[in-house]
Amino acid sequence: MLKNGIINGQLASALARFRHVNTLAIVDGPFPSYPGVELIDLALIKGFPTIPDVLDAILPLLDLTGLYLANEFSEKVDAKTVASYKKHYENIPTILIPHEEFKIKVGQSLAIIHTGDAVPYSSVILKSG
Repeated sequence: MLKNGIINGQLASALARFRHVNTLAIVDGPFPSYPGVELIDLALIKGFPTIPDVLDAILPLLDLTGLYLANEFSEKVDAKTVASYKKHYENIPTILIPHEEFKIKVGQSLAIIHTGDAVPYSSVILKSG
C-alpha cells in the first residue's frame, strides 16, 4: 500500500505514462470531457479540488517544458485571483493562447484531469520535458 505521493490509481497511471512531448490537461469544473481522451475525474464538490490543489500535488513529480493557459484567464478574471493561481506555476514557461485553441489542445492531451474548480478559464495544459 502506498503511504505517500499520488494515491489515486488512475491519476498515478496517467502521470507514469506522461512522457516526452505529451500534454496533460487540468481543467475547471464546467469544462467538457472529450471522446477518446482519458478522463480522470477528481471533482468532489463545486470548488474542490481546485486547479492549484492538483498542481501542488503533481508538479514536484514532473519534468515540464511549458504550460498552456487561455488568454481569457487574465482578461476575464479578477487580477487578485489570477495572481493567486499563477503563483503555483510561476517557474514554468507559460504560453498564452486563445480559449478556442486551448480547447483544441485539450482534445490532443494524454488525459484530462477534471477538478471542481469554479474559476472560469483557469484550466491549464502541462507540456512534458
